[in-house]
Amino acid sequence: MTHPVDPAVEKAHTDVVNLFRKSTTGDPAGPAAVCRAARDRLAELPTLDPDDPSTWTSYELVTADVRTLVGCLRETDVPSSEPEPFRSLVIRVLRYLRKADRAEPGVLLAESVHRDWVARMGELHADTIDAAGRLAACLLAQGDAKQARPVFERILRLRSSEYGDDHPDTLLAACNLGACLNALEDFRAASRLNTDTVQRCRRRLGKRDRTTILATGNLAGSLLRLGEADQALRLYRYIHEWHRERSGENSLVTLEAAAGIAVGLDGLGDHEAARAVNADLLPRFERAAGKDYSGTKNTRSRLERNLRALGRDEEADEVHGGIPKFLSPP
Repeated sequence: MTHPVDPAVEKAHTDVVNLFRKSTTGDPAGPAAVCRAARDRLAELPTLDPDDPSTWTSYELVTADVRTLVGCLRETDVPSSEPEPFRSLVIRVLRYLRKADRAEPGVLLAESVHRDWVARMGELHADTIDAAGRLAACLLAQGDAKQARPVFERILRLRSSEYGDDHPDTLLAACNLGACLNALEDFRAASRLNTDTVQRCRRRLGKRDRTTILATGNLAGSLLRLGEADQALRLYRYIHEWHRERSGENSLVTLEAAAGIAVGLDGLGDHEAARAVNADLLPRFERAAGKDYSGTKNTRSRLERNLRALGRDEEADEVHGGIPKFLSPP
């Protein structure tokens, strides 16, 4: 399903295009002034949730404007580090690029703004560190966990030095590093870090805080790969219920949590139960984020593997064609 572009986004895009069109007849100082005006116009955009697929059509347009504008700002020596609402917009764009499977342009944008923000605000500014975190997240999402690791480690050191080990920002940084260690398949180191992070999150933030839940998901992933599938599945079920209560049955984050249950069941060798979960998830993922979304593709692959493990090869072959006939409503 394609969602319409938010009217405020469409209007801002039109205004920015018109600013650049008019600049061709301006004075020599025009380019910098136009870039500054375009930056400030985009900074007025309303806050849209980049994790919600219904906003992705809007973010696609915003991203095109921001990427072009950041290049213009660099060429005219106009800071991308101000005003603060523009920095916030850039961070949201980077979140969108990672979430919507567009990590490669996310890396390029994050590298550019991070360099500018370090030069203008310093490495220790909260938004500079946030930009570094977005860079690392995009690197991880595009499969470059080895490059992402030193960035995550640097952020954790900076947060710990500035705020202490149990500050919420430090705990989130530890959580992100734990996810990176899982991606690197260093599961014993990941398990140690994730266990410690979960314990500290529970003490400092509470059992049901969002960062605690993120750390718990990382720990479940570590345990699963270390052969502790029973314990991992219990954690995955808890995480799914937490997201379902807060975000609804069909939100993307809830569907991704349900995918963890399917992975846990498969790890226990219960291929039929895993098949049932994946068969339920596949059409829901496609409705939420489209057939080409990574969550949809991963669910399709898991379902195919489940069916083949059950000896149902003919049904498994159908999975390649999208939503299989045996999952379609009559």
